[in-house]
Amino acid sequence: MTTTKERIKDAAAKLFAEHGYSGMTLKEIANEVGIKPPSVYAFFKGKDDVFLAIYRDALEGHLLTVKSHFNGEKTARSQLYSIMKSAIDFQYREDLKSKLIIRLMVSPPDFFSEDISSRFAELEKEEYNILCTIFNHGIEGGEVKPLESHKMAISFQCLMDGVFWQMQRHNREEIYERLDVVFDQFWESIAR
Repeated sequence: MTTTKERIKDAAAKLFAEHGYSGMTLKEIANEVGIKPPSVYAFFKGKDDVFLAIYRDALEGHLLTVKSHFNGEKTARSQLYSIMKSAIDFQYREDLKSKLIIRLMVSPPDFFSEDISSRFAELEKEEYNILCTIFNHGIEGGEVKPLESHKMAISFQCLMDGVFWQMQRHNREEIYERLDVVFDQFWESIAR
């Protein structure tokens, strides 16, 4: 069962995706949920707090998705493909939050700018560390060419970002086809 707090975040994400940050109010969020506007304050300090919570949830969800496919017993190839595919699945599952993240990254309200930059940097660093570990494991196991894991991790993150932006322009079926093409090309360049 969805809690009122989650319903508020979902409503805010929907309204933000439709109208932008300045084009909506707590009253509209409350109306969307079916509660009185003062009830929002039982869960959040204000509109800024609602959006920070949505943004943080979406980033945390992405990182948890990456971490859930990090398994030293699997091949590097299967871990990397699972990470990329599950990140796409997560973006589709959390469509409204994903759209909110895009808007916030492209044109953040002033009070979000610093928080967005620092939180995204933290996420990228954790993701980068996981990827380096996977590449090092692949090198040690003879599955990956003895290249610099640092460079491979950065390349893989750029590949994931590219697929993410492609998701804004192509339908789901095309994205999964593109995933297979770009992943296979990437893998061929590093496979031993």
